[in-house]
Amino acid sequence: MSSPHPAALRTRALELVSEGHSAKEVARQLGIPPQTVYRWQRSRASQSNLTQARTRIEELEGEVLLCRRVIDVMRQVMPPKDVTK
Repeated sequence: MSSPHPAALRTRALELVSEGHSAKEVARQLGIPPQTVYRWQRSRASQSNLTQARTRIEELEGEVLLCRRVIDVMRQVMPPKDVTK
């Protein structure tokens, strides 16, 4: 579903809110419903959380890969018990 508002309007609204203006004040200044500004704020917060989660997932995947490499090296140096080389 596309927004009836231009992307520049959304960007400006979010800038004004981040500068400390209330969502109701921003909506009045820009001639849009306050609920639209609140929805845009929630959407931005969700996207931020999603970005953080993706970054953390990448970090964890890297750690898992490193652990697997360490395990492979350790198996070559010291085989598991009850296993002959």
